[in-house]
Amino acid sequence: MGKFKKALLGLVGIVVVASLVGGCGGSGQNKANDANKSDSSSTTQQQKSKQKDYAEADINVLLSEAKDNAAAANQNYKGKAVKIIGGHIGNIDSDVKYITIDGTAAKYTMIHIRCDVDAKDKELKDAVLALKKGQNVTVYGTIKEVGDIMGYSLKLDKVESAQ
Repeated sequence: MGKFKKALLGLVGIVVVASLVGGCGGSGQNKANDANKSDSSSTTQQQKSKQKDYAEADINVLLSEAKDNAAAANQNYKGKAVKIIGGHIGNIDSDVKYITIDGTAAKYTMIHIRCDVDAKDKELKDAVLALKKGQNVTVYGTIKEVGDIMGYSLKLDKVESAQ
């Protein structure tokens, strides 16, 4: 029985060593594959953001819904890609990290839409730098969160001047 245990232990040892060597040997190739996947996924991500189907939404309706029931608005809009029309620039952050969009109805002045600007997106940052406070705009992005005091938080994909 002693020889059997030694043989079994030796076999287990060989399997463990083989799996460690196999795991180490393939990790360099996996890292290279992961890097390629990362590069292609960032390109794919950019293509997807340009190909998103944005649901059109009027800013005054969105702000009214957040004021009346933020929980319901959060459930209805969180994670949704939207094209928000009818708003104007309320604030432009000095570090170009965000802009705020206000509605046109006076009773909604405390609630706004905060649009976060991706620091890596030079084209988007340049578009934001061309804006002026009070300018009418249309914004495209994905709603991240809805609150009853501050309003909406949006990941900005695109902003354009509105007529």
